[in-house]
Amino acid sequence: MNPPKPYIKLREALNSLPEIGPITAERLVQYLIFNREKRENLISSLRELDRIGLCKFCGMICEGEICEVCADEDRENVVLVVRSPFEVFRVEDSGKYKGRYFVIYHLISPSEGISAEKIPKEKFEKFLENFKISEIIIGLPNDVKGEVTAYFLVEGIKGIKISKLPSGIPRGEDISSLDPYTLYEALTNRVPFEL
Repeated sequence: MNPPKPYIKLREALNSLPEIGPITAERLVQYLIFNREKRENLISSLRELDRIGLCKFCGMICEGEICEVCADEDRENVVLVVRSPFEVFRVEDSGKYKGRYFVIYHLISPSEGISAEKIPKEKFEKFLENFKISEIIIGLPNDVKGEVTAYFLVEGIKGIKISKLPSGIPRGEDISSLDPYTLYEALTNRVPFEL
């Protein structure tokens, strides 16, 4: 006997998500079948994702056109360049950084079909001007793709201090994997970014 079609459809949908294999998908479907309240809460939460967009200035995910950080006039005129919004959440959780962010979402990687055209360089340059940024902190992964992307992003920028997080961050890792203390130390002990 085959499972009902809704069962199969949900199992396949869950299995298509990153880090959820067929066994975990099966268990989640079974759990949701018998837990109506949890299922309804999940459905409601998924529908609310449609309210999330990207900040028109920094690219951070938010509700509305402008994120909380870009709307906050008390933020320092320093920008931390990161790959994903989840890194922003991680830094914000540390409570130690009071600057701004710029999320680029991609790293240059010709082998993966990601060219420099995917990097929002013009938007970044406008961001620097609009927010009168005095320092750029490179918070991209400490690997070849991160370094190539960083060089491309800041190439030609004059009159702004450029630094990067120290190389004590494990090679190939991004800042979302750091504990709050290590992240604070990395932000405090950043080093000049050499072109």
